[in-house]
Amino acid sequence: MKHSLFTLLLLVSPLFILHSQVTGAIQRGEAGLFDAAQGGNPMLNLVMMELRVNNQKSGVNEILGSPYLTEDFIKSKVYFGDEFVGDFFVRYNALNSEIEIKKSNLAEENPKRLLANQDLRVKYGKRELLFTTYINRKDETKNGYLSIIAKGDKYTLYHRLAVKYSEGKAAANSMVNDIPSRYAHFVEYYYMKDGIDRIDQLLQKKGALLKILDKDLKDDVSRFLKEEKIDLDKEEDLIRTFDYINSLNKTS
Repeated sequence: MKHSLFTLLLLVSPLFILHSQVTGAIQRGEAGLFDAAQGGNPMLNLVMMELRVNNQKSGVNEILGSPYLTEDFIKSKVYFGDEFVGDFFVRYNALNSEIEIKKSNLAEENPKRLLANQDLRVKYGKRELLFTTYINRKDETKNGYLSIIAKGDKYTLYHRLAVKYSEGKAAANSMVNDIPSRYAHFVEYYYMKDGIDRIDQLLQKKGALLKILDKDLKDDVSRFLKEEKIDLDKEEDLIRTFDYINSLNKTS
């Protein structure tokens, strides 16, 4: 059954989160995405309520860093499957893996939140955010947004922006300063092997990379890493490496 586009939006409030999808006939496309809740259906009006920001008790000014990739809303293209929904202003909350969206870039317009869905694609800045399921290095299954940065017949390489929140601490005495709360940004990489329907975290070490490869690729890739002086901690070198792996005309 084809999804109604207004199920892309989810209520977020300080009191509760609406998890259920709502069905019904609406106008499709950009107008339908934002205007479906303007009629007399109480449930639609509930789904389309504005996102409310729940600031921390300590106050936003006491927190260093940001949960967002950028504080500004960036004009982005939103797709649902192969259907182009429209151009919107988007901000990515990497801490909660949430996409906030506005129809305009006016400060007085409150953002809404896109309902996470695996058919959802957002061309945000230089990358395309895809909501998917992945497995981290602790073998934990997670859901969130990844971006494809290299793709070929053998492997697909993904980028994930992650944010960690650290709670601050009050100074133990007058001789030392308070430790402020902070958001710390870091990057993770994931891969999917052709024919295997799972996305796993990639450890950025030579041995870990060679371990995921088929036996007949290992020697070529090992030589490539050495000759090209590849630094697997650099994203551009990771992309070069996966492009090379995908160029090898060998089969397992």
